[in-house]
Amino acid sequence: MSLQGPAASGNTDTASLGIGADLGYYDGTNGYKLQLGYQYSENDGTTDEDSLLYDLEYTRDFSASYFGFATLQGNVKSIPFDTSDNFLGFGAGYRIHNTADVYWAVQAGVGYRVADLTSASDLDEGTFTLGSDYSNQLSETLDVTMDTDIVSSESDTVVYNDLGLNVAMTEVLALRTSVVTEYHTDPDAGLKDTNNTYGVSLVFNF
Repeated sequence: MSLQGPAASGNTDTASLGIGADLGYYDGTNGYKLQLGYQYSENDGTTDEDSLLYDLEYTRDFSASYFGFATLQGNVKSIPFDTSDNFLGFGAGYRIHNTADVYWAVQAGVGYRVADLTSASDLDEGTFTLGSDYSNQLSETLDVTMDTDIVSSESDTVVYNDLGLNVAMTEVLALRTSVVTEYHTDPDAGLKDTNNTYGVSLVFNF
């Protein structure tokens, strides 16, 4: 789990809260993973961000390199607009590198996207997905991770990327700096195509 909560007062009163969780279980054949990220911030008493990112995934190994997966992922935001973008899909993956220090797997699949956006017409359509999961243990106390998901449909293609650098301070406590990017090829009118969230957080390993 991770926690961040910067605040400032004086000329401008600001406060923000970020909570994240990355939970996983693997029994040798079946794997389960849940990732959650919640962000909330205020500026002079006005809420300017309230959002939740989630990713629930099940995997089943067919061999040391090949696996199948099913996933449910998306985001829910109430600021600046009440929106949600959700994807349910399944497919197959391949582990390119799998050692004690370096892990890299890619996967592809099909699914369905349901989105409640700011435009008059919401999305309800079939999709194609690509994903990459990379981690590298650079030293005993330093590791880098990068998770990328691409969900493509007729109306829009969305790219989620989570890049993080983790520094272990104790066996259960680490400092993580990260940047989470969400990119849309066809954003709604008035919205930018790219949104970046920068974070510094404490990570508790159980």
